[in-house]
Amino acid sequence: MSRLRWSNLPDDVQQAALRHLIDTLGVISGGASTDLSQRVASLLPVSRSGVCVPGRPERFSALDAAYLGGISGHGLELDDGFRDGSVHPGVAVVPALISAAQERPVDGETFMAALVAGYETIATVARAYHPKLRQRGFHPTSAVGPFGSAAAIARLLGFSLGRTEAALGLSSSSAAGTFAFLGGGADVKRLHAGHAAREGFWAATLAQADVVGPPNVLEVSDGFGQSFAGLPGSAPFSKPPGQPFGLSDCYFKPYPCCRHLQPALEGVLAIRRDHALDPQDVTEIQVETYSIAAEHAKTGWDDFASAQLSFPYVLLLGLRFGAVELKHFAPEHLADHTFHALKPLVRVRATEEMDALYPAQRPARVTVKTVQGRHTRFFGEALGSRDLPLSDDRLAGKFIGLVSPLLGRGRAEGVLEALWQLPKAPEVGRLIADLAV
Repeated sequence: MSRLRWSNLPDDVQQAALRHLIDTLGVISGGASTDLSQRVASLLPVSRSGVCVPGRPERFSALDAAYLGGISGHGLELDDGFRDGSVHPGVAVVPALISAAQERPVDGETFMAALVAGYETIATVARAYHPKLRQRGFHPTSAVGPFGSAAAIARLLGFSLGRTEAALGLSSSSAAGTFAFLGGGADVKRLHAGHAAREGFWAATLAQADVVGPPNVLEVSDGFGQSFAGLPGSAPFSKPPGQPFGLSDCYFKPYPCCRHLQPALEGVLAIRRDHALDPQDVTEIQVETYSIAAEHAKTGWDDFASAQLSFPYVLLLGLRFGAVELKHFAPEHLADHTFHALKPLVRVRATEEMDALYPAQRPARVTVKTVQGRHTRFFGEALGSRDLPLSDDRLAGKFIGLVSPLLGRGRAEGVLEALWQLPKAPEVGRLIADLAV
């Protein structure tokens, strides 16, 4: 990892890394003013000599800023992800890096190399233990995320191999977080991202002070693999160059809801659009999908965070409005009796066919029945994946839409223009600080 150089990376990996940085900075900025971020920020001590969090006016210690940045980035369900590990790398890696980069001079190439190291570490570990980790009830973002943020900081600070191993060994003891939030209390899901960013950062800080963690912590007896995935011993780890870069296979979210729901949502939107459906004519929405996605079928929408994970609510939004946007999760929509009345129309089930396709795909077959007939669409993935990429223009539009309410459109566009050139920047911290309110 210490040998990883930005200049030696393939062009597509460099482009993917820059796009994911811009996307994550946008969602951190947009999520910094959510109710949860506001409440967490009020509990953190403010430091005049500290670092900033995009989208906020205060300064905090670097660790607290990483924590709040992770929460904010995960707060709108618009952050990136890696399908093969069911994990959100950006909100673990980027908040830690931007905090560390404000404490010391860091040039653009060093920063971007550290970002790639963090993403690839998360992709490698999450891929090796998926879906066992998730099936045992753990949230991969908070269980695997600390490894990624630790690896990113280790690369940023130029750690030796031994010190990097210590940081990873220490970060394993911070692996945590269950998926119990599907039954309610989904605010904790946002906290998991902050935990991942902060704990990996702290593990690297401890390693820098010569605190030692267990070696080979993924594979050893009683290590991470045995404890979290029930897989003691050597795991099928694969990383570049033997494996394609995970960064190139990470997705972007066009819709503010759980990624597991989005292929089925694409199906509903396509059927509604192609057949000019009147929602009042719909008698049933059937979804066949994979088991992990189908678990979201019972999630209600009593609050903002839960609604974004709710299969029925998200599909009914798509049916009713032909879109799913942040405004659709406002309290007046959550309390709208129309959605509760329509909930029985949505039927979601897992099938062996779909389970066999996952995680190579994220499949959903949607059938919409109406008084006139029935329409079926299959989606193996949703917009924002490698197979259905999000264009630079649409990515830029997402960033501007999230940042301009805070900074003004002119300033947001100026920051975005500078971010596209970040690898050439002599000092990254000042550019990041421009995202502070």
